[in-house]
Amino acid sequence: MNETISTILKRRSVRAYRPDPVGQPELDLMLEAARHAPSAMNQQPWHFTVIRNPELLRQLEEHCRGAFLDSKVEALREIARQEGFSVFYHAPMLVIISGDPSALAAQYDCTLATENMLLAATSLGIGSCWMNAVMMLHATEKGKAIFRELGIAFPEGYRPYAAAAFGYPAEPWPETPPKNADCVTIME
Repeated sequence: MNETISTILKRRSVRAYRPDPVGQPELDLMLEAARHAPSAMNQQPWHFTVIRNPELLRQLEEHCRGAFLDSKVEALREIARQEGFSVFYHAPMLVIISGDPSALAAQYDCTLATENMLLAATSLGIGSCWMNAVMMLHATEKGKAIFRELGIAFPEGYRPYAAAAFGYPAEPWPETPPKNADCVTIME
């Protein structure tokens, strides 16, 4: 099997991280991979906000947990009430991918860039986990105010479309969960 396919099949959501920071050379490679993602009409409408400050991560995480507690989704409220729950799983780094909503397909473009980052991280032995909590929080007026208060800014008019936690796994690489093989229709 070639290296690219092997990396794709290996990637998992890591939910326990060591505190060791992701090095700058590794981050640079991950961001380079993200910037090489396809985008509609090559608009590249993305911006990457990297948060490595532990106190800022803690504060943002606490507000995201609050958004879970305020959610209409019982499963999110239940998770947030668990003792010791960490929205970002104690990852030492969070990357928020924001985009220009006036672009042709900003949400998809930013998501593609995120997947490139996730795969690049895996290839470097760095764990990752997609984080919807950031967009959930930012979707509310209260959340937007919290982002301003915390000083988490995006380019003028941009909004967050994706986020992911990154770090070195604290536990063995997760096993492959069952995959749905009955999801393909081939029309010849």
